[in-house]
Amino acid sequence: MRKDSPFGELPVPPPSERTMLVPVPDFNSAGAAFRPFRFTKLEKVSRAQALLIDRLDWLMPGVDANGRVGEALLTRLKELFEGEVRLQVDSLHVVRPRELRRYISDPTVLAALVPAPNKPRGFLEMELSLAHAAIDQLLGGAGESVALRPLTEIEEGVITFLVIEALKSLAPEITPGLPRIRLDAMARHVEEVVSALAEEAHVAVVQLKAVIGDTSGFVRLFIPESVLSMTNPQVGSPAKRARTASYAQRYLKRLAGVKTWLRAEIGRAQVTTGDLAGLDQGDVVLVDELTCRAHAGEPGTARLRVGMGRVGHLDADLSLEDGRFQAKVTGISYGQETLESRGPSEGDEEAAEALLEGDDHGDDEHTDPVRRTRGMDLSESNEGAELLNDIPLQISVELSRMPVTAEQVVSLRVGQILDLGRVPGEPVDLSVNGKVVARGELVEVEGHMGVRILSLAG
Repeated sequence: MRKDSPFGELPVPPPSERTMLVPVPDFNSAGAAFRPFRFTKLEKVSRAQALLIDRLDWLMPGVDANGRVGEALLTRLKELFEGEVRLQVDSLHVVRPRELRRYISDPTVLAALVPAPNKPRGFLEMELSLAHAAIDQLLGGAGESVALRPLTEIEEGVITFLVIEALKSLAPEITPGLPRIRLDAMARHVEEVVSALAEEAHVAVVQLKAVIGDTSGFVRLFIPESVLSMTNPQVGSPAKRARTASYAQRYLKRLAGVKTWLRAEIGRAQVTTGDLAGLDQGDVVLVDELTCRAHAGEPGTARLRVGMGRVGHLDADLSLEDGRFQAKVTGISYGQETLESRGPSEGDEEAAEALLEGDDHGDDEHTDPVRRTRGMDLSESNEGAELLNDIPLQISVELSRMPVTAEQVVSLRVGQILDLGRVPGEPVDLSVNGKVVARGELVEVEGHMGVRILSLAG
């Protein structure tokens, strides 16, 4: 018995009931062995399938990021059923046509949908019990479920009316330029779906959870790859810009902490990867186009690029205010650069970037393509080293770069004035694909402007 407790005598448990102290291995020690956890039953999704899933966004108007269906469709359905209706995306898969038999079982309710005026078919399936309850309610009943039997011709007519009304309510929300969806015919068996989609490489299966009154069930969409391939507007198109702006405004709070660079570009030069690999202090890179003689304190123009700057840029006028450069936004341009920019294609840039960075990102060396290229072992194949001169690279001359958040990027407007924080005569940066590779000073060489290298990155 213990005598020193302020609460009196406390019983001491027998040895068999005492807590045993088990030594815990030090997982921070050098000899600690870890057994990594691996997910073994995850669905495998290829890059092609992921691209199709991304394109579904353009074919499903009114569906938000959480899978909720928009008010236009729900409002019309509530009018028809005179009661509560809920629809939400439940799951999404991309499968081969032969795998559709796993999802569809007879009897069921199937409707063939066609994106007019094109021929590829998609299909809509409604769970049979849900269809019977919907038909009963539309015909004035209480929405009671009945025996699961195939629909009669009259019942198919009611479902046809329901599908047409749903498609009509969705039509105003479809992005301009994309095909309108129309009902082609009712299908009766799963083999009709498999046969119609047999030549497709993939089919997207979108399952929605539906609640009509007191009855719940599922509605599935089977969308072929040939239809999805038509639904992705080009980068820079008005539809793409409008959708991007809409999403940015919707999720503006989530973007508040995302940071990137706003780069003020005043010149460009095209070199080869071999030239970049041999760049050293004191070398001069001649600039093909220079829009501001910043070293002389003269006004000019600049292109303001966000991050990689591949989607577009902001045009700006540069001026001096209290001895510091300011940029006034004069316009916003989207799309790929023209040939007048003397820039390589995006594919060339990506190939060159991959070659410069290599596959190992274990240290910070990948931020310095000059160091990475110098580290290559090219001694065994001089012929291979010569091929570096066939890879074009575009070097940007940056007057300034400022840290900005994604929220600030969304708020950029024509007429806005930005303080670049640079004074005349300060060094400029040379960057490739948004990564600074060197710093230098603007110089004039026999009537041509250039940048003399003062230091290399890293």
